[in-house]
Amino acid sequence: MKLAEVIKDIPVKGVIGNTDIDITGLTKDSRSVKEGSIFFVTKKSEPFITEALKKGARVIVAEKELKTEAPCFITVDDVQSALGKMASEFYGLPSKHLHVVGITGTNGKTTITFLIESLLKADGRKAGVIGTISYRYGGLELKADNTTPGATETHSLLKDMYECGIRFVAMEVSSHALDQKRVEGIEFDVGIFTNLTHDHLDYHRNIDNYRSAKAQLFKHYLEQSNKKKRYAILNMDDQAVREMLPGEPVQCLFYSLKNKTDAYLVNYQEDITGLSLTVSLRGKTFSLQTPLVGLFNASNILASALYGYTLGMTTATMKKGMEGLQSVPGRLERVKNDRGVSIFVDYAHTPDALKKVLEMLTRLKKGRLILVFGCGGDRDRAKRPVMGEIASHLTDLTIITSDNPRSEEPISIIEDIRKGFSGNSFKIIENRHDAIYEAVQIAKEGDILLVAGKGHEDFQIVGSKVFHFSDRETIEESL
Repeated sequence: MKLAEVIKDIPVKGVIGNTDIDITGLTKDSRSVKEGSIFFVTKKSEPFITEALKKGARVIVAEKELKTEAPCFITVDDVQSALGKMASEFYGLPSKHLHVVGITGTNGKTTITFLIESLLKADGRKAGVIGTISYRYGGLELKADNTTPGATETHSLLKDMYECGIRFVAMEVSSHALDQKRVEGIEFDVGIFTNLTHDHLDYHRNIDNYRSAKAQLFKHYLEQSNKKKRYAILNMDDQAVREMLPGEPVQCLFYSLKNKTDAYLVNYQEDITGLSLTVSLRGKTFSLQTPLVGLFNASNILASALYGYTLGMTTATMKKGMEGLQSVPGRLERVKNDRGVSIFVDYAHTPDALKKVLEMLTRLKKGRLILVFGCGGDRDRAKRPVMGEIASHLTDLTIITSDNPRSEEPISIIEDIRKGFSGNSFKIIENRHDAIYEAVQIAKEGDILLVAGKGHEDFQIVGSKVFHFSDRETIEESL
């Protein structure tokens, strides 16, 4: 594509040089530069301009004037924003031709993408998913490096999806991605807000910044989308919902476990095998059964039902789609066994997520509730004693262990968690394999065992090294 075509609808401050040159790609990472690339200059990438030019970068984009030997130099107000918009142009404005739903919130994003994928499949529609576990479309499944990939990768994925015949895309939109403008240039049709609780404060610094980042999906991207019909699907049970409300012409739809609104529970039954729900959806009522455990999954189902409503799906199709989803990897994923123990692997790695899952399992337990968990290194340290306190009050026994310690000493992370404990209802076993093995050995018939924190992950990061490690595989081996 010619540079002139890439920038034709992009607000630029200045252009020096030739725009009638062929462009082969866009990047802000000098390692990815190839002959004909546009190189975007950020604080991190500025020292690598010379290297990028040597590799063949033909265009430099920056927020200030720089002396370079590039054939073309472009200045913009915001490099991150320009990267997303130019990537969209370069890949043929793929989101314009797709129906895109973005899901944001602290918890529930992954489960909702799986529910939406199942709904679309039940309705005979081809779906693509961009999320924490993987990027899936047209029979392909690619391992996800980030919940929401970088702008260039995202638009490239959307283009590939469209060319594979996909017409509906569900994507998890993280607060990091919103803050870093990784979804710039995407035309959203629907935005879903799940909840907002303590997480990522090591990055956002405070809850206000975190909330503001999440709100960008609705107040910026959804409001400014060029799609004719746009919907915001919002969780009325979360106080932060007030901050998410977009302006006209976006239509807001609300769901709640507590109040009568666009989608709510008429009644429900829950046990350790799943949920039986009767749902009211915009005046229509239908019932369903799901092996997904916990009322927080009822909330995810309500959000997904409203998504189905925006597409005109019948309640029969929704029932079929939701009942067709048997499990979500690493999200209260059951590990079958013949010992009469209910064993689950869950991604809960925030105080709120851990509290909700433990409260739910406490309601459903017949024997003891045993927990194995740790906290990640080089991440939000403030949550460690908070999660320790939660575990202390809601389990019969907790084994505190290592998670992904990264550059920190595992025992020092464990000590931060231990500070939140009261009483003696815990053990410390630093090695995660040994901790899981111990928990499986002591669990008896009627007990519930939860291994939390890593969920679907199949690796452990120790120092700068990444090792294969799966909670599920370790549990099965221990059994």
